[in-house]
Amino acid sequence: MRFDPRKSLLLSVVRFALAWSQLPNLQPGDTAPSFALQTVNGRIVYKKNNGNPRTSTHPVIFHLFTKRSAFLEALWTNETSLQEFIEYSPGNTHYVFMSSSDSTALEDVLWLRKTLHKAVEDYFKRKTSVLQQDLKTTCQRYYKKNRHDKNNDFVEKEPFFKLSQLREHHATVTKDKCGKSWVASWKDRLHFASLPVYDFGNWIPYALMHWPCFGTGCALAQVVIKSQEGEVMLVTQRLDARYDWLPSPHNLIHKGAHYHVAYYGNACHFKSDWEEENRDGVSDKTHEDQKTKAQGGHIALVSPGGDCSYFTKIHNMNKVGVKAVIIYSEEDAPIKELSCKGHHCFIPLYTPASMISHKDGIHIKHLLRAKMKLYVSYQFTPQENFFLGIDGQGKLAEVGLFLFPSMKFMAYEAKWFNYKTDLVHNLTGSAKIIHVFNHTLMEGKTGAVRNISLPPLEELQMYRNVELDMSLYCPGKSDYSCPHWDHVVHLTVCCDKTSPLCGEELGRWITPYRRSVGRWLTNITPLLPLFTSETCTLQMKHPFWERAWKPSLDIRLSDHVRFSTQAYSARQEDQYNVPFKIIKLFRGGKFDKNYNKKYHTRIVRIPPETTQVKLVATISGHGSDNNGCAEFCVTSHHFVVNGHSNVQVFKNAATAMGCANRVEDGAVPNEHGTWLYGRDGWCCGMDVVPWVVDITEQVRFGDHRNEVKYFGWFNGTDPQPFRDPGEIIMRSHLVFYKSVQDQFSDEV
Repeated sequence: MRFDPRKSLLLSVVRFALAWSQLPNLQPGDTAPSFALQTVNGRIVYKKNNGNPRTSTHPVIFHLFTKRSAFLEALWTNETSLQEFIEYSPGNTHYVFMSSSDSTALEDVLWLRKTLHKAVEDYFKRKTSVLQQDLKTTCQRYYKKNRHDKNNDFVEKEPFFKLSQLREHHATVTKDKCGKSWVASWKDRLHFASLPVYDFGNWIPYALMHWPCFGTGCALAQVVIKSQEGEVMLVTQRLDARYDWLPSPHNLIHKGAHYHVAYYGNACHFKSDWEEENRDGVSDKTHEDQKTKAQGGHIALVSPGGDCSYFTKIHNMNKVGVKAVIIYSEEDAPIKELSCKGHHCFIPLYTPASMISHKDGIHIKHLLRAKMKLYVSYQFTPQENFFLGIDGQGKLAEVGLFLFPSMKFMAYEAKWFNYKTDLVHNLTGSAKIIHVFNHTLMEGKTGAVRNISLPPLEELQMYRNVELDMSLYCPGKSDYSCPHWDHVVHLTVCCDKTSPLCGEELGRWITPYRRSVGRWLTNITPLLPLFTSETCTLQMKHPFWERAWKPSLDIRLSDHVRFSTQAYSARQEDQYNVPFKIIKLFRGGKFDKNYNKKYHTRIVRIPPETTQVKLVATISGHGSDNNGCAEFCVTSHHFVVNGHSNVQVFKNAATAMGCANRVEDGAVPNEHGTWLYGRDGWCCGMDVVPWVVDITEQVRFGDHRNEVKYFGWFNGTDPQPFRDPGEIIMRSHLVFYKSVQDQFSDEV
């Protein structure tokens, strides 16, 4: 039989196509397929989730390590990074660590294991006396008991089995799981793959390589050193300074752009480099010479050490006027992030700075000393994703952006997975669902609009729990497709165009910075009287110029009085109280010296049927004046009812980690922007929850007059900005409740 090369080629193509077709086209949100993985402690197996929300698995986060990334090096060599990872990680999340190296994969993961195991041991050596007391309780929370369901039919399973365990026992939890120490329990959840990622033989490399990514989660930040002729002499990894201290060198990354590099010594004093050169026989220079040289488009190479801080080095170079600063690390020390401390953080600097390795810095210095003219350019080289997740529902998930090199961002994502699992479980209860939007495009001045049908008002009032189940989706499945900025999303309702309640706000959210995972369950029970008829129009919109999001929204009605006779609140008499009437109070406005001048005392009489009165206000501050108001300043909002003061103070505003600390409450983590900081009554990627105060004891019933006043303060007084005043977005109402106990007294 003669050999036919065309048939052989065709057969090869067919085989390749068949092999490729067997690779799942996995996207974020898809169910993670089963897989097996060889680790340094044996082979582990992950079984695909069956989709039942009552049998969710513990989350898994994957981390791919490469020595070529200065960012990842700092992630692993910074003790604070490791300690905060251990501090913030929930007790049910598993982590899988992998290497992209073909030749040193095992060496890499053994180093990762040694580093992380030591960090765990050191952490709990300090914490054992406090934490050991509640280890068993914490363990049982995740392994044996449902956190919500009294019937205990909700179980969180271990995500992995040892292969031998799977064959012998088919068990999900070892008997002594909750009898282990904190250290042993932690180490059980850390898995180190012994093979390079390209030898896995499963879908994981596909997802890492094919999912869109940008920033520190998948790119190598580098500095390129070129000769005068443009020949590349060195490509070295770099780590840019902390994002909220110095500008990024991103603006220096232009096609073909390169800048002359000059050595400035340790930069602790302006004379340091020319004094050093003068000792080598080079003529003395002046500060003006240095400034002239810098203004010619120079990049400053700066050595470590000296009698000054990194701030001083960069501050001096900022005065000189260089384009950017490159500092090389101490000898035998890893690359670390350049950051500020204390009052230095508030001194404006406009010069980007990065750190490179000591070895490469010395090499560049020697070339410059040899009178070579060298040029610098900045670049990012795309790589695989360094992070990947499987949430508690067994769905694949992106892990978002790490704003600086800290492993605690993995912990934030793990907290989010647990928040989402809790939310999904809360949605499994019995409820009447009114569908409003389903991946509906929200764009332009109209936004998303839908007419809905509701139960009769008398029936609607009987639900003691009314919630908005809202999700925000992007045009594609990846974060890469999402709108970039944080904006306010309003949901308004109109059931009667002639009613003064037409167009009132029913819900408010803030979009995240470029993440597609947001979902929130917001209680709006007190606002139920805004539904004044059985047919209503709901409109959801954000600024019309922003790229369109695709919201999904359901209204959930649950805990009907007729079918739920257990105590609903701490006050037994609240059980049968339902909201039946609502009146508008005060709205926000421009937060300037005239803010409080527009508010006048409201006179209110309590309706005859009323048994309870609540104040409901949804408040958020936006914009930035000279005091950071109203987004990044602490404001207070005072509602005075018959002389009784009810005050809401947003102490979380302008705190460094204010919104990061709210991930467990629904703040979307690892956004592609400054999501960490606390805001004035809100967080990026979160619902703005109404503030509800029971003021029944403060009002006078019958035909008596009730006085309601409002004023808003900054720093204990009226706001007095001298530029760019911010805005307070506020809707406030009084809600009146009546008892329906008589209607059900014969049934209970």
